[in-house]
Amino acid sequence: MPHGAFIVITPARNEAGYLDQTIKSVLSQTLFPAAWVIVDDGSTDDTGRIAAEAARSNSWIKVHTRPDRGHPDWGGGVVGAIYEGLAQVSNFHYEFIFNIDADIVLAPRYFEGMLEKFDADPRLGIAVGNIYDLVNGKLAKERGQTQGMGGAVKCWRRACFEQIGGLVPGESWDGIDCIQAIRHGWQTATFLDPDLLALHLRPWRGPFSLVCRNWARRGRALHFAGAHPLWVLAGALYHVASRPYLIGGLCLLIGYLNACLQKGKQFEDNEFRRFLRRWQLHKLAGILHLSDQCEN
Repeated sequence: MPHGAFIVITPARNEAGYLDQTIKSVLSQTLFPAAWVIVDDGSTDDTGRIAAEAARSNSWIKVHTRPDRGHPDWGGGVVGAIYEGLAQVSNFHYEFIFNIDADIVLAPRYFEGMLEKFDADPRLGIAVGNIYDLVNGKLAKERGQTQGMGGAVKCWRRACFEQIGGLVPGESWDGIDCIQAIRHGWQTATFLDPDLLALHLRPWRGPFSLVCRNWARRGRALHFAGAHPLWVLAGALYHVASRPYLIGGLCLLIGYLNACLQKGKQFEDNEFRRFLRRWQLHKLAGILHLSDQCEN
């Protein structure tokens, strides 16, 4: 079965240290996209120059530059960059959208292997591959998101993307889209095939302050989406008992509670929130039932 046409969007803000490796990995793919838009999201380093050099040598690579907003905008900045990237290919025909971060190295068959998964399941709406960090010279699988799937290497079927209304600008944008897809009857999946390996060059693991900040962001993201408190507590307890021990779960809970106390911004869709909380409680019930079966 022939694969559908696809495009790739790469938001890039101050990624000069990594973007060149991402470009090399895309140029090494067994399938090329109809277009690859690298969105220079107000970078103050050489990100724009590196992207422009790649575009000069490859006509299907395009560069779009956004002005520097002067500060990071977690979630909102990425979503804005993706939409501005999509606007650059509004006249293209494509069936699939890949978001590939500017600090990712893909296995050579990543695009081809992912499209094979979509070909095999017409109800597959959103999918990601297996993301790894390089820790002490060894590959270490990244921990799963507390809901949904991380957006660093996400692929959407265009029909699904449009039916769910696209992406919500906020810290849980890459979780909300997955729940919306499930809500509309689509399948979502994370594939562990070797062909679908992605190496994250900027890992979560790092200095203590970075680890704490990243896990607190996950907590704020859960608040933004309207997660059920029991789901948040279960996620915090799960991550307390996994690497980095104690820190991840504790910072996740602190981030969530701080967002609650400060009455942080939330996704204003009550029907979505009700569906999300029912889905989370159903998942928790399934986990507890499985645990009971194991004990018996």
